Amino acid sequence: MLLCQIVLLTCSSTLLAQRGGHSAGRPSTGASNPTPNTSDMTDFNRAIALQATPDQLAQFQQLNKSTETASQQAQNLIQAPNNASTPNSSRYTDLSDALDEAQTKLQQFVGSFSSAQQSGLKPQIKKLSKADSDVSKQSKDLAKELERSQIDDKKLVAITEKLDKSLTGFRTELVDLGKEMGIQP
Repeated sequence: MLLCQIVLLTCSSTLLAQRGGHSAGRPSTGASNPTPNTSDMTDFNRAIALQATPDQLAQFQQLNKSTETASQQAQNLIQAPNNASTPNSSRYTDLSDALDEAQTKLQQFVGSFSSAQQSGLKPQIKKLSKADSDVSKQSKDLAKELERSQIDDKKLVAITEKLDKSLTGFRTELVDLGKEMGIQP
């Protein structure tokens, strides 16, 4: 009997470990039933409401590509204004077409937003609209300069540089909006 008691005393830690440790009789305080954090749930529900649909994702990618094309066209015109023997409006046709396409795709993209997206993304939409307005203004300035009888190549380059800067701002706002919608750039 003494021998059995000694064995039990020396092996008690092993026996308790098989039972779950020294917490016998006490309720578990583990994370099996965590209390939901209302802030986390609100953030989660907001993210779900703002998440882009597959169609919106495709529209975003097309819009981003159109904007990138317009920016590339502007940069090409800025970097190589002297490649043409005379400045003429035909060199700016591709830029104008790319700008028109980007603005059409922007209208389609924003037009596809649900009411929850429109409400939840209001600040981002406002910033993007302002950036689009800047691009439109610079585009109109460029068109006016191209309509003049005496085209000043240096002035065209300066206007195109402003347009390119506006496009960069637009693309930044577009990427920020995309991130809010769960779209990775």
